[in-house]
Amino acid sequence: MPDSNSKERSILKNGIMKKSVKLSLGTILLYNLAGFAFNLYDTILYAWLPYFYTPPESAHAVQYVSLGLFGFILAAGRILDAFTDPFVGYMSDRTHSRWGRRKPFIFVSGPLLFIFFVLAWRPPVEGTSIVNAVYLGLVLFFYYWAYTGFLIPWLATLPELSQKNDQRIKVVSVGIVLGTLGAIVGGGLSGMLIDTYSPFVMALILGSFAFVAGGLSLYGVKENYIPPKEATDKKGFIKTFKEVFKDKQVLSFCGMIMFVQLTYQLMLMNVPYMTTLVLGQPKSAASVLMGEVILLMALSIPLWYFLLNKYPKRSVMRFIIGLMALGFCLSFFIGRINIFSPYIQAIIILPIAAIPMGGMFTASLGLISDLTDYGELKKGTRTEAIYFGIYGIVRKTGWAFCSIILTTTFSIFGYSPENSFGVSVIWIICALSCIMGFILFIPYKLGDTMEETKILIKK
Repeated sequence: MPDSNSKERSILKNGIMKKSVKLSLGTILLYNLAGFAFNLYDTILYAWLPYFYTPPESAHAVQYVSLGLFGFILAAGRILDAFTDPFVGYMSDRTHSRWGRRKPFIFVSGPLLFIFFVLAWRPPVEGTSIVNAVYLGLVLFFYYWAYTGFLIPWLATLPELSQKNDQRIKVVSVGIVLGTLGAIVGGGLSGMLIDTYSPFVMALILGSFAFVAGGLSLYGVKENYIPPKEATDKKGFIKTFKEVFKDKQVLSFCGMIMFVQLTYQLMLMNVPYMTTLVLGQPKSAASVLMGEVILLMALSIPLWYFLLNKYPKRSVMRFIIGLMALGFCLSFFIGRINIFSPYIQAIIILPIAAIPMGGMFTASLGLISDLTDYGELKKGTRTEAIYFGIYGIVRKTGWAFCSIILTTTFSIFGYSPENSFGVSVIWIICALSCIMGFILFIPYKLGDTMEETKILIKK
């Protein structure tokens, strides 16, 4: 294997790819600091933003936006966010600069992401007001644009870091560990900081950690693909998007991702309500509960790393989805059985659904890297960002439905101390979503390497 200074390169039909080298641990850690930042932002935003703007009556807190309007704003923002992903990916793939195709997007988007994350926790009017709704909508609009501008170019460098399956799984596995650490920091400290200070101060403190981590990740971004000076693919954005999205393997993967990954967002959004309404615990206990399940997710990564190296990623993913469905079904019974206290029930049962999520995220990023290789086999050129953009559009579309699912379910079934059935119904919805994702993933058959994929797609 060539060393890090090797000048050997493989020439693609369009562009040049440097030969794969063994990645240093330092490079892998630096690259994945962005994952720490994204998970910290996401965990806080989706666990506490609904509770902050639309608290239950029992919380005796200020409500800034009506429940139905909040659900609409969050869903609309996520849908907009989803549809910007492939566009940003398309633009990044075709960017030519002295700094590369990806780094300019990351450099500009990082500070904006931090600013609008903090502003989300500073509504202008004390009390329920349409002004707060408009303000939140505008802040989330710019937040999601910055999020996409950072995330898609960053993810698109993953297949470039190495073309070897074991190296990619290592990068993704370390990324899940650091991402989980970000979720632990966000989930474990946010509730305590809110209780001690305020949501705004919490966002300022924890957002600063995310901002610094995201900036440092630039030092781990290695762009090993050198595109031609002039794009040989003259297709426009719409045509390129349709061409990629109509492929049966891409559709199978995307359908699975949309239904399975939305369960993670629903879990984060539901835990604070479950903690206060079903378990009868203070808000700070939600942070402890989220910290516990997220820590167990991180500790399970070596298991998923072993399984993903030993068995096909598609088979491991199907096993993971089955475990998640089982865990969510059991979560429905938290607080509804007379064994142990409800809080102990949650500590025991929730990890059954949460632990496999570490494997789900690990396998997902490995699978999308395989899809980019599949695209290269078909076209002879690498367009990683458009694939990661499509990955973004489907998972964020699923996330957009989360706020609608949550608010509609609560409105129909209840979310009060006297009637918390809506909180329990959310777990059944998560289980059904996993089952749907499993069914949609059945046709997927790509291999873990280009050679395997060449054989499998001919069958």
